[in-house]
Amino acid sequence: MSAGSRPLPSSASPQVPDKRTRSVRGVHDALRQRRFVRDHSGSGLRYRGVLDETGLRIPVVITVTDLDFVAPPVIRLVDPEAGSKGQIPHVLRSDGTFCYLDGKAIVLDRYRPAETIIQCLEQADKVLRDAVRGRLDEDLIGEFGAYWADGTVLMDLPPTFEGDAKIQILRFDRRSDRETILVSDGASRFLRLHKWNGGKDPEGILCPVLRVPALSFDPKQSWPPKNLAELNSWMNGAAPSAIGAVEEAFARSQGHRQWICLSAPNGRFFVSAEIAPAYRTPEILKNRRAHLRETLQYIQGAVKISGYVGVPVDEEYVFSRNMGAMNNLAGRRILVVGCGAVGGFLAQNLAQSGAGAGGGTLTLVDNDKLKGANLGRHLLGAPYLDRNKADGCADLLREQLPYLDITSIPRSIMDDTSLLRRQDLVIEATGEESLSIAINELAVNGRPNFPPVLFGWLQGNGAAAVAFLAGDPDLACFKCLKVELAGPPRFQIMRSDVQIETGRNLACGDAHYIPFPVSRATIAAGLICDMALDWANGGAGPKWRSITLDRHRANHVKDGSPKRIETCPACGNVRQ
Repeated sequence: MSAGSRPLPSSASPQVPDKRTRSVRGVHDALRQRRFVRDHSGSGLRYRGVLDETGLRIPVVITVTDLDFVAPPVIRLVDPEAGSKGQIPHVLRSDGTFCYLDGKAIVLDRYRPAETIIQCLEQADKVLRDAVRGRLDEDLIGEFGAYWADGTVLMDLPPTFEGDAKIQILRFDRRSDRETILVSDGASRFLRLHKWNGGKDPEGILCPVLRVPALSFDPKQSWPPKNLAELNSWMNGAAPSAIGAVEEAFARSQGHRQWICLSAPNGRFFVSAEIAPAYRTPEILKNRRAHLRETLQYIQGAVKISGYVGVPVDEEYVFSRNMGAMNNLAGRRILVVGCGAVGGFLAQNLAQSGAGAGGGTLTLVDNDKLKGANLGRHLLGAPYLDRNKADGCADLLREQLPYLDITSIPRSIMDDTSLLRRQDLVIEATGEESLSIAINELAVNGRPNFPPVLFGWLQGNGAAAVAFLAGDPDLACFKCLKVELAGPPRFQIMRSDVQIETGRNLACGDAHYIPFPVSRATIAAGLICDMALDWANGGAGPKWRSITLDRHRANHVKDGSPKRIETCPACGNVRQ
């Protein structure tokens, strides 16, 4: 520093750019390196340039809307048909958006914006080259639904169904006027949900389901087909066996609108055909109905075509999709005793695992009503106040999953214990030790003609969740876990110096209760459901399991399959 000079005040020092500014600069520099030019005509960071700059040189617009790179930059082909003379895989024909990267499978580095942009452009170059040169023809088949339609049809049909089905317009939500298109054999259980929500008996429209090969299309054809002539022209190459199906369906039904379903290995695709108003005359639609197939040959351009993609909601798909190689609970007779905080969420877990489906039953038993004090940690909400918990849970689950056979019993299970013997699995989820002991006694005395009993509860103030499956005569019964009622438990989960906190709000009509957060109830429900699924898959794994949720109050205890205790008053050799 020369003599007489003074340092700049701190306010005049060069400022370090913030992270956003650095990210913007990185993006800008990277795109300029690829000869992209900033486009100020729209919002966000928009640049114009070309992909595969040394080969195909396809003009695109790239928009960076997310500098965190949770979502990849959006690339849109200026001309969706550029370089291909027609549609290519991964390009949405409507606006040219290019699907070059699966954002859920690849994590982009937000801390290296320049390198990330280059990575995206190089990936886009490769995908575009492969697509244009025909290397991704199978992708076009896999993405056929994206090019076929904008609407959807819910399918309550088994995957192998062929023949006549019905299209019905249903209402699933009484709070909304939104209508849903459903295809079924005409006896879907979704009809029950429709009627619960105030819907009238829907008129079914004939919808033949036709088996066809995997569907794709010739990029040189007009796409998608907008009238019957274009549809038949496309089907001539893609699905020749379906040519004339629309016309035949019109002849077999009524009205000016008709449906067919093309059931292909790459999906189920629906055709909705509608005769133009000028031709909806009684002469054509009624008097000549039997000959309508021939008539439509002369007015194919006047029959409007709309495409819909099928979305499976059939029972088998819904309850097997998330299970992988595991068996679900369909086909089993399962009874849950207790629909409180744990039991309510457990009932939902079991239902979503298939309990009550496939000819099985889910029976819910509880003699208690939902009170205001329960709202903070129960599956049910305000609409179910002062209703029996079993009845309320059953109604809620029937609405959520109308396939299920769910029965509710609004009284104590001890009023009719014969129900227990008619099950494949009994689950006791009240957390009431006296009731657990009583059911255990019935189970031990009823062997070998009594189902296994799965007990589940929260220990202390939700400090641990515990589940125990009893039924094997060589292993412990529930009473073996604490032989003496006033004695120590077999597994010392709670720390010796911990006192269980209890509550009592008599002024609010809220008598004795044990405080614990709702999160503990949902975890306990999940643990019990996991054990039920293990039982349905052969019964592997420990019979006694716990999850420690509060290490300040509870000890970690290793899972295991405890042996029977000879002195147990329930199952021991010397019974009291």
